[in-house]
Amino acid sequence: MGWIADLLKEIPSAARYKSELEEMERENTKLKQKVLSLESENNNLRQEIQRRNDVIQKVESHGAPLEEIKINILVFMSKHEEVYTQHIASALKIGLQAAQFHLEELQDAALISSCAFMENETSWYLAQGGRKYLVRNKLIT
Repeated sequence: MGWIADLLKEIPSAARYKSELEEMERENTKLKQKVLSLESENNNLRQEIQRRNDVIQKVESHGAPLEEIKINILVFMSKHEEVYTQHIASALKIGLQAAQFHLEELQDAALISSCAFMENETSWYLAQGGRKYLVRNKLIT
């Protein structure tokens, strides 16, 4: 009867191990869900990087020059240290919404950068990519 007693003694510890194993399985499930979430986020970020690289490639390629209005904006910005959307709209005789649209596209292409102020004013600056575009296309000297 000694081996039966030994077996009975092991049953409580087996129950404890079973409980620990179940807890580990729950933690493992949570970790798998977190990994899936992180993989999804990583995939979204990779797609965003690819989208931005595509925009930059399009702007820099010789076969796809910028629209005339965007070139005019870059040239105007090259003559001023900082500009506001309203200044560009007035100087180029376009609507405020159109100016905002073109500025955001130029920013997405990394040709200009911006700094937003608390009063909902955004100042725009010519970025190195914009200078490079203007110099390569002999629009500024």
